[in-house]
Amino acid sequence: MVEIMELIVAKSIGFCSGVKRAVQGVRQMLFCPKLSTDKEAVYCLGEIIHNPQVVEELREQGMIIVNDIEEVPEKSRFIIRSHGLSREVIEMAHERKLIIHDFTCPKVKKIHTLVKDLTADGYPIFIAGNSKHPEVKAIKSLASKNSKIIEDEENVPEDVCGEKNAIVVQTTFNPDRFLSIVQRIVSRSKKTLIYNTLCEETIKRQSEARDLSQKVDLVIIVGGKKSSNTKTLYEIVSAHTYAFHIESEAELKREWFSGVHTVGLVSGASTPEEMVRVVTEKIRAF
Repeated sequence: MVEIMELIVAKSIGFCSGVKRAVQGVRQMLFCPKLSTDKEAVYCLGEIIHNPQVVEELREQGMIIVNDIEEVPEKSRFIIRSHGLSREVIEMAHERKLIIHDFTCPKVKKIHTLVKDLTADGYPIFIAGNSKHPEVKAIKSLASKNSKIIEDEENVPEDVCGEKNAIVVQTTFNPDRFLSIVQRIVSRSKKTLIYNTLCEETIKRQSEARDLSQKVDLVIIVGGKKSSNTKTLYEIVSAHTYAFHIESEAELKREWFSGVHTVGLVSGASTPEEMVRVVTEKIRAF
């Protein structure tokens, strides 16, 4: 048995409010008595959240995941996932007369409204974020063609376009990287409107993870491997101490804890509390 003096679990664990809203909403749809035929099936384009266990559970309960909007039969029930969908996809959903249930995170929705307003006012927009992430793709679809996605400060162009610009950021982006991007853009532009659209719940988790990483020998981060906010937690924690990012208790290895006296445990915003409990129990059993 590995002797662990102390296991400290972060205060903020389990689903964030946006993920909880989406998962509860889909479950209510799936357990509705009216959803008893294939015609009334519930379709989702891509994963509703970035957690494989939860997605698989919803799939087993009846949610049908597709990779293309054209796979969804006309007039079917259709879910907009928590990250949102592009303008083009939503327009196609309306053309197919789909019954749309929008579970886009309200914080992401606010960015959509902001970007639409800024674009209407003639502002090219810099979007700080991961270009491959569905949230960022959806935001970009609402901006003008000369808007740009910036993943780090090195991506900021030498000649920042236009007399005026605006900056928004992916809700789960690394705050330090966002600050570096902002500083680089501001140094190269005449007028820049800066909107801090980072999610406050995400920032709280990041702050807790940073503080915890400075008090323990090792941190376990629990969350989906595709989860942006979980990846950011790993980036923050691993800068201060040893860390491992896992999706489930099955990935834990006894040798990680050899000679370790204090262990911290943090979770991504799409990780259910039950998974945190299972991981905690397995660590204590080593």
